Amino acid sequence: MDGVVLVNRGKPVLVSCLAVALAFVGAWGLSAEPPATKSTAAPENGEGPKTGEGPKTGEGSIAYWVTQLGSDQYLRRETAVKKLAAEGPAAIEDLMSVLRTGDLEVVERAAEVMTEIAISHRPSEDGGAWETLRKLASESVGRSSSRAQTAINEISKHRSAQARIELAAAGVFVGLDEFVIRAISQPRMIVQLDEKWNGNVETLQWLQWLDGVENARVKGPAITPEVVSRITQVPGLQSLAIVNGKVDDEVLKPLADMKPLNSLEFRYVRLSDEMGDKIASLPVRVSLNLKGTGISAQRVDSMREATPGLLIDHGQGGFLGVTCQDSFDVCEISGVVAGSAAEEAGLIRGDVIVQVDETEVNKFKDLQDAINEHEPGETVKVKYRRAEKPMTLDLKLRRLDD
Repeated sequence: MDGVVLVNRGKPVLVSCLAVALAFVGAWGLSAEPPATKSTAAPENGEGPKTGEGPKTGEGSIAYWVTQLGSDQYLRRETAVKKLAAEGPAAIEDLMSVLRTGDLEVVERAAEVMTEIAISHRPSEDGGAWETLRKLASESVGRSSSRAQTAINEISKHRSAQARIELAAAGVFVGLDEFVIRAISQPRMIVQLDEKWNGNVETLQWLQWLDGVENARVKGPAITPEVVSRITQVPGLQSLAIVNGKVDDEVLKPLADMKPLNSLEFRYVRLSDEMGDKIASLPVRVSLNLKGTGISAQRVDSMREATPGLLIDHGQGGFLGVTCQDSFDVCEISGVVAGSAAEEAGLIRGDVIVQVDETEVNKFKDLQDAINEHEPGETVKVKYRRAEKPMTLDLKLRRLDD
């Protein structure tokens, strides 16, 4: 066998080529990575390759590490996951090529990398990781679809938590608060944009990741087409209130494209009669509520005729501040809103309202209809019974959100 001559302390030594080769294998065969090739070695100036800028082909490339996801060696598989995650969005295309293979080990680890890339980047900067997984979950079957759905759930949970942090930092309120629909106030989980919002539109991308929030309120200077468009993307949104500001045709446009809501309320925003038909055509299932908007009663009647399946609750904006339970054809107060005109006037739970001005009250809707005819600041005469004793008081109605 041919050999090579080495020099040991000045004396020639004959060594076989096979021994030399084995020596090199022993030097790196137990390592998870091969020796650095010329394409991945650090340049002379000491600057290594940047994330996402690795070699396109050959050892150390993204394509190479994708092949190592199915390696027989555990350490090599683990290293491949770390290397690809470090590459970030640049690795998405190559990962997608193996996610459909059906190979259990490869699919599992490729999905793991995609998940890591998605949760370590902002939604707009994940290179399409989220959309890729969603497409895979809906269009494929078997292991690929199942693992993609698991990754989607994990990413959604992480981004929902991150959304609350990002939105709070921008002055967007997310939490439990009194939420009013049709003059009925209840504590609900809401998201609210108002004058406290810092105006950073980019932050609003996080609204689409809010989980467990069904109610939204947009107030004052935050009532813009951009904000309304983003707020309608809250995934579980059921009720939206637009309060104390200006609404024009540009604000209504994104509402026309939203997924159907149960309730939509415009409160203390000026709306023209001409806008009524557009508002009546918005995708709302249950109730459209117009409080203190200036739309005429005649236009509201025509809106009701055009949408017979939709409850349109119209009022001038005056607010009394009680809820009633209807029993035995009487309107018995079951709750009084703190700070309302009713509380200030002394109405309490258990009082039975029987008349407002000249309108007889037998049920809660009678009371609502009577109050809806009045604007904030107007005084009404309320007749009621307390422990069967007739009583009367005059009170000045307030705005609902005072």
